[in-house]
Amino acid sequence: MSMPPVFVINLDKSTERMAKISKRLDELEIPFERMPAVYGADLSQEEIDKYYCPELNKKNYRRPLGLGEIGCYMSHLRVWQAIVDRKISCAIILEDDIQFGEDFKLISGHLNTYSSDFDMVKLYAKKSNPKILTSTPITQKHHLCVLRKIPIATPAQLVSYAGAKKLISSCIKFGRPVDVDIQHWWEADLKIFTTIPSVVTPIVGGTSDIEEQGFRKGSTSFLGRIKNISRRIKHEISLRSNNQDTVLPKIKFLDI
Repeated sequence: MSMPPVFVINLDKSTERMAKISKRLDELEIPFERMPAVYGADLSQEEIDKYYCPELNKKNYRRPLGLGEIGCYMSHLRVWQAIVDRKISCAIILEDDIQFGEDFKLISGHLNTYSSDFDMVKLYAKKSNPKILTSTPITQKHHLCVLRKIPIATPAQLVSYAGAKKLISSCIKFGRPVDVDIQHWWEADLKIFTTIPSVVTPIVGGTSDIEEQGFRKGSTSFLGRIKNISRRIKHEISLRSNNQDTVLPKIKFLDI
């Protein structure tokens, strides 16, 4: 069982976060590569216009994206591109504000064996009881699941080479946050699994680098709230008509 390459997305200014996650990865003897995050507040308008599309945003989301959200999306794009450029069969992408135990290494290394069967495996789900369509045990505690709704947030995930190519192709221009785009998996024909319970957890009480850069461009207007209700209804309809019928790989059980 071999660990896939590990990328840690980290802003240059977030040295304390990098020190903490580096220490934990070193303790678990997991090699990693720091991937400098894109600091949205420093982006020029030309750089923003290259990736962010206000027209798509207006069509598909309830409010304009903040600079932090744009930078976050571009940071993940940077890692996906590295996976494709280096022809990596599968890689782990971590944000720097998470914590994890020894099972992280065991489960990630085990799932690496099955990278041809998925585009992405999310290692974190905010909800403790999501709607599970199908599942298969990985360990006595964890299951690999197909969920009715893809979890929000992107603190930790395995992304395969095929998945990285699909993600890059689907967001030549983007108008939604990266985690919301991933929730619309059918648009890029993504095959996404989730580990339940989560293998990683966000650090409690941590401050958000995204929010510090201006997470929202003001509060959501009344019209924006109406638009959000409409967006949620459309998403629900799409979920009902695009339920993932993905067959889970035949995972070898880890007795840990």
